[in-house]
Amino acid sequence: MESTPLLHLRKESEDRSKLGNLLKANIVFLTYHLSVNMRSPVLTQYLYQRYLSELVDNGTDTSSNNVTSKCLVNKSDPAYLIHVQAEEMSNNITVMFGYISTPMCIISCILLGSYSDYIGRRILFVIPLMGEGIRNALCTAVMCWDMDLRYMYIGEAITGITGGYNGVSLASYVYTADNTPPKASRTIGMAAVDFTTYFAAALSQAGTGYFIQYMGFAWPSFVTAALVFLTVFFVIVILPETVPLEKKQSPCIAPTKAIKNVFGFYFSKDFGRKRSLFWIAFIAFFITYVGNSGTGSIDYMLLLNQPFCWGPEMIGYVNMAAMLLYQFLTVGVIKLFHMCTGDEMIAILTALVRGGSDVLHGLAYTDYMIYAQTVLAALAAPLSPVLRGIVSRMAPADIQGSLFAGLTVAGVVASTTGLAIYGAVYDATVETMRGFVYFTCGGTRVLTAIILVVFYCVAPGILRQIKTEAVIINDQDERDHVVTPPQKPVVDSEVKCRI
Repeated sequence: MESTPLLHLRKESEDRSKLGNLLKANIVFLTYHLSVNMRSPVLTQYLYQRYLSELVDNGTDTSSNNVTSKCLVNKSDPAYLIHVQAEEMSNNITVMFGYISTPMCIISCILLGSYSDYIGRRILFVIPLMGEGIRNALCTAVMCWDMDLRYMYIGEAITGITGGYNGVSLASYVYTADNTPPKASRTIGMAAVDFTTYFAAALSQAGTGYFIQYMGFAWPSFVTAALVFLTVFFVIVILPETVPLEKKQSPCIAPTKAIKNVFGFYFSKDFGRKRSLFWIAFIAFFITYVGNSGTGSIDYMLLLNQPFCWGPEMIGYVNMAAMLLYQFLTVGVIKLFHMCTGDEMIAILTALVRGGSDVLHGLAYTDYMIYAQTVLAALAAPLSPVLRGIVSRMAPADIQGSLFAGLTVAGVVASTTGLAIYGAVYDATVETMRGFVYFTCGGTRVLTAIILVVFYCVAPGILRQIKTEAVIINDQDERDHVVTPPQKPVVDSEVKCRI
């Protein structure tokens, strides 16, 4: 006879994280993010040097020469104005890349995320990774042969159609949710994805500066493409599927139904009072990503010029140190705060800390102020994974793909919005106050904290009401299903005997 009921064993297995799957997934995340974090400084500095060489018209071969730029102090110097113009041009084409890829990426992420609940998670990795690999290979060709920069638009269109970086991020968080229970461990799982991201960033930043300095831009770009295709190989060979076979064999849903699944959390009556919580968390997530994604390329422009005048090597060192701090503090801060408080309070505190970091970034005029800002930003690193954990725990396990598809779309739109807004602010203030753009970022953090305070106040009451109603419904269902013994039918002979 079994000492433990089978259902109890199944419940315990569902409440435990599948560490083997998570370990294999983090190998996939590592190789991919090595590519991503190498490509960002390579592309940003290549565009800057390419435009600079075109403006001065000296025939500089940006694919192979030493790329340390001249740092100019006199703002009336014509050479200084050329550098400023090169900054603006490289910023403008970066914004254009976002405009090309974003509309298609939104549609592809909606469909990929929703359909992955039926066709599986591995295909959710493979499709966007292939788009990323093709885009990186095309960038390598442009850098190697100094082709027209407009060829890069083709690569951005391909990544938009296939989902690109946002599609891979969507797959990463959905896969993590599949392998963790809806508890605090899921938040740790989301933070572990970011841990791997920061670790990959630290590794790539450590060598990318030297790579650019001594090999130019083409070879680092080639390595980014090779790493993406290696990631595709790992997904196919080592990553287990998490969608049950019976669900994969079920009839596939129509595209309209897939779209409804993605946005049903916010509009469907099936979620009742919980819809308000999804909305509040969604708005906080959106505003957070507006602040996170708006200044990525601007950071490099700020450090390449006055008053810092850093070269690629120095930028690589500082970025490596920042990623190491992010890596160790993300999980550590969450575990520490979980001893005394919940995810909501962690999100509020980290949002405020990140706001302080942005303000300090805008005021920075010495290297030490940049170092201090980096430490504050690292302390605030848990904000994004905590927000994902909060939203994921409120959704059923079988539609996590649809949930994260919606969050990914929000991230894409927010990133593009931030890129456009902060790019315009930077262009308008670059000659007067370069750091002003970071003050606007700090404002978004304060707004996020205010929204999260509202969530912290209303969520317990709403969730308690939902739980109480669910218990009442379950009790009523049990009473309705009580089996009453059938009554013996009365025949005519028995009636006559009684008479």
